[in-house]
Amino acid sequence: MSIKSKLIRMKKHLQTETNDKKESTELEKDSSSDEIPHETLSLEDSFSKLGFVPFYFDGERSYRKRVVYTYDQKRDKALLRSMTKLKDFWSSDLTTHPLSFHGKSTDRLLFFDTETTGLSTGAGNVIFLIGYARLKAEGIEVTQHLLESPSNEAAFLSGFLEDFAEDDYLVTYNGKSFDWPQVKSRHAFIRKELPKLPEFGHIDLLHSARRLWKHELPSCRLSIVEEEKLHISRENDTPGSLAPLLYFDYLHEKDPHHLAGIIKHNDQDVRSLAYLYEQIAMKIIFSSNGNTTSMEHYYIGDWFEKLGNYEWAFYHYEQSIERSSRPFSQAYYRLGLLNKKLGNKQEAIRLLSTSLHQTTFPPLEAWIELSKLAEHYEKDMEKAIYYAKEASSQLKKTKRMTQTIRKRQEANLNKRLNRLEQKFRK
Repeated sequence: MSIKSKLIRMKKHLQTETNDKKESTELEKDSSSDEIPHETLSLEDSFSKLGFVPFYFDGERSYRKRVVYTYDQKRDKALLRSMTKLKDFWSSDLTTHPLSFHGKSTDRLLFFDTETTGLSTGAGNVIFLIGYARLKAEGIEVTQHLLESPSNEAAFLSGFLEDFAEDDYLVTYNGKSFDWPQVKSRHAFIRKELPKLPEFGHIDLLHSARRLWKHELPSCRLSIVEEEKLHISRENDTPGSLAPLLYFDYLHEKDPHHLAGIIKHNDQDVRSLAYLYEQIAMKIIFSSNGNTTSMEHYYIGDWFEKLGNYEWAFYHYEQSIERSSRPFSQAYYRLGLLNKKLGNKQEAIRLLSTSLHQTTFPPLEAWIELSKLAEHYEKDMEKAIYYAKEASSQLKKTKRMTQTIRKRQEANLNKRLNRLEQKFRK
């Protein structure tokens, strides 16, 4: 916008002192009129071109947009079939898993993302765009709410809360740490004017993505996961980091087209969350189709083990070995530990011993565990000493270890060896 245009827009604010009284009287007459000022109509027209329509709450105005992406592509139809399978599965099994939505209708899943004026959760940070996708019968419905100005925040949040029910399940990407705390913070400022926030389930896909791919990807940012795992490539995308600057430009010039890029970015974000949820959940539950890699099976097994679900942990560790193109000592080691934990000592010894022959540098811990089993289960002190000495030798070759951990391991192994040798002499 040229300087001349900006000055024309600001003309009504450049009043001389001699005209103040006259101008004030005219403004009072205008404010009593039922007509909507021309500038307001222009703003609505600009928002309309972006697909937004106004809605009102308690004398305030905000803007809302709904778009339905029909299930035309092969990928979309596969998404619908997968979500139906997952709904049936979660209603009867693994209901405590962090990805379970407990068999609720798939249209109760709210794939949710926000754009804000900053990255902190402080009072000065404002949400200006809320977007969410639902899986409807006719397609993926994307709804976006846009804050016209900070003074209309009650209308902005009320529009979202109208769509949000107790039986909804929020699906986000880092939403537990960022997006939802932001919503709660802004709601707290104006809660007297709004209904209370409903209780709901919340699935945060960032944690799932990190469990599966943090050892493989340079970063688990949604844009990278999207490109590497969903094979979605964005063209001419406006990065989310520009959202604050673009919103401030909009506020300054009252031109909604400043926000067109970030609106498109947010729209893609929430649709990507639906595909990402489907892919991760299907890998975890229905992985027999071969689309889950050996390393993915291993980290899914690790996840189930941490959840205390050993049956599923066993399955995924075994699959990680079966699908690996080269020896996988770590998977044998984890299976050995699981068997030891469950009291299957002989099978634990077999698996731990196998792990030693799968690589040039077997897991240090496998030697230690075998030493413990030889001492306490097999009652073979000579073998226990052998395994402890091999562990000590392996420790000296290990490079990826901090000095603090190395010293602690050395002290523990020396203590074990001294005790075993005294025990052997007796």
